[in-house]
Amino acid sequence: MPKKYFTVEEANALIPELNDWVPRLQELYSLMHKGFPDIQKARSKAEYGGGSIYGTDYLKVALKANQITKNFEKRGCVLKGIEMGLVDFPSIREGKEVFLCWKIPEQEIRFWHDLDTGFAGRQPI
Repeated sequence: MPKKYFTVEEANALIPELNDWVPRLQELYSLMHKGFPDIQKARSKAEYGGGSIYGTDYLKVALKANQITKNFEKRGCVLKGIEMGLVDFPSIREGKEVFLCWKIPEQEIRFWHDLDTGFAGRQPI
């Protein structure tokens, strides 16, 4: 599948979906890490045959999170940080590949950065 490059307008058109997906994904990841303490114990004992009675519930949450993550991938977005709510959009700027950068709760794409500078290198469009 060829790489998708976004214009600012195309990236902005996805913001309503991002405003839905990102908080939901943050909630699911928080639940996975904090809501199933027994799972952490099971992981640490897995090589000894450990398990958890909450494994099925944990798996349901993980699958929901995976589905949302796949939605990002299908659209061509790059999920950069769930906790901070960072999403990048591959783009071409002055003949060079860059990322358009969005962070929740921004209502439009206002920043970009080079591929290797990340969030710290954000510059206004």
